[in-house]
Amino acid sequence: MNNIALASKLERFLADLPLDAWADQISAEAQAGATGTRDFLLTYINEMRVSLQLIEREIDKQQRILEVGSGLCLLSFFLNKEGYNIVALEPALGGFELFDAAKKVIARHFSSIPLQILECTAQQLDPVVHDRFDLIFSNNVLEHIPAWEEALLAMDGVLQASGHMTHACPNYSVPYEPHYGVPVFRRFPALSKRLFLPANADEGIWQSLNFITCRQVGAFCARHALLCRFKQGLLFDALQRIDTDPLFQARHTGFIASAARLVMRSGLGRLVRRIPASMATPMVMQLSKAATGGY
Repeated sequence: MNNIALASKLERFLADLPLDAWADQISAEAQAGATGTRDFLLTYINEMRVSLQLIEREIDKQQRILEVGSGLCLLSFFLNKEGYNIVALEPALGGFELFDAAKKVIARHFSSIPLQILECTAQQLDPVVHDRFDLIFSNNVLEHIPAWEEALLAMDGVLQASGHMTHACPNYSVPYEPHYGVPVFRRFPALSKRLFLPANADEGIWQSLNFITCRQVGAFCARHALLCRFKQGLLFDALQRIDTDPLFQARHTGFIASAARLVMRSGLGRLVRRIPASMATPMVMQLSKAATGGY
């Protein structure tokens, strides 16, 4: 399918979502404010667009596809509706009432769509149980998996010999934490937390971070005979998004937002494009068992 047409179909899909009704249902079930719940949904919806951009050049209806860390499963529901053979993986870990309630409300809404949802962890993927996939992808998931190497090995275990994985996540070689928009020294997370994390910040995400780096991923792939390519220009894309995307901009305020605007509205953007992937964040990596094209 023409990727522009697929992106347009996603926008029509999003426009038809009953966000206000969902927010009311979810807030009632999770005992949360409806306005905050709607903002929560909008954040996930915004990330759907990013996830689709991540795979739009390589997605095919002939593939068997696995989305790892599918969250509310909205992108997987959309792709399934469009005829893609996709499976969603989102562990049923519990402990986050708003997320759990939203997932249930959305699953009820799309109950007519036959989407297979796996509730195991990525580390528990097994080719005997789950078969194999041609494309495996994730967006902002790897940094939250404590045993990320074990997870990648398990994903490789369910990957077809001719298939590949595409993952996007922060590169903590760069001393910046994008979820909170604060500096971080990856070797000293406790000190970084004391110095930079706002006192009123929810610490849940921080506690889940593993501070993965581009160098670590490259070394992992070398040890396990995986071909790894990193996409160039991601720092430029992120700065551009801070400058133009209001929802994304809200997560990156203060000095970071000012610096992004300065870079993007001057001639420095062309230089940022040239920064090596190992020195930029986020990172997008394509992993495969053999040369299959890519970045």
